[in-house]
Amino acid sequence: MSRRLYILGCVTILLVLSMTACSSGNNNKNNNNNSTNNTSTPSSSPTSTPTSSPAISPPHNGELSLVQETEHGLFYSPDATEKVSDMIQTLANSFEANYPRIVGLFKYEPSGKTVVHVYSNKNQFQKMIGRSTEGTYVAEENIIKVYTPSSFSNQKNEDEYTFQVIHEFIHAVIQQINPAIGQVKFLDEGIAYYVSNQLEAELQTRTNFADIPTFEQLSSPEYFDKSGHEAYFFSGTIVRYISNKYGVDALNELIKNPEQIEQILNISLNQLYEQWSEDLRK
Repeated sequence: MSRRLYILGCVTILLVLSMTACSSGNNNKNNNNNSTNNTSTPSSSPTSTPTSSPAISPPHNGELSLVQETEHGLFYSPDATEKVSDMIQTLANSFEANYPRIVGLFKYEPSGKTVVHVYSNKNQFQKMIGRSTEGTYVAEENIIKVYTPSSFSNQKNEDEYTFQVIHEFIHAVIQQINPAIGQVKFLDEGIAYYVSNQLEAELQTRTNFADIPTFEQLSSPEYFDKSGHEAYFFSGTIVRYISNKYGVDALNELIKNPEQIEQILNISLNQLYEQWSEDLRK
């Protein structure tokens, strides 16, 4: 079986599963008006005016307090000490500074304020999430959840955690545009890593691009679990290459129709892989 057919098969299966899940979610919503699944998808043609998702209700969790409200965000935390409040202010400032750029890029804007839960206790956060991570977007709840230390040791440390909030906000936006994109790992994570500017920050110092993964690997959730950061980095470079060569409109079409990657870019997956990997080695 050719690599092209293998990848297309994987993407098709993932999309079928995602569509089934979305259908199930819509049925649940009909039975329960309190459902918080993603519900809004803009039309398939890019427009010049951002579209909107349903408003997000504040969390009803007695352990969390509203620490910071901004023009577009609501930041909650179980810890409202002065140090944590200052830290959340830093996250909120970065969120607001990047908000117009992100919603403008994707031509999509949430109608309600984005809800962010910030935990300064890493053990508490990972126990609550149920896995070893420092940030996630929970699509079913439409909430960003992050761990961030109560104070930053230096500018690099601050950048790491402000990048993280932006990264998760990008997941929130593109998964509201098309929930199925969350099942296509290299696009979902690559877009977040590239658009958050995490990739550009890393490229300032990184020069070693050995062991470039295959598309088969980048399409596998197991590869992300095993390789960690490397999977995010290389996925980001693919998205960067697509954006630079084919343009932002093509990238937005891929978010809406990831199964049509060859038609949108007018190139086979094998050719895309060869061109991207060659460009990366330059």
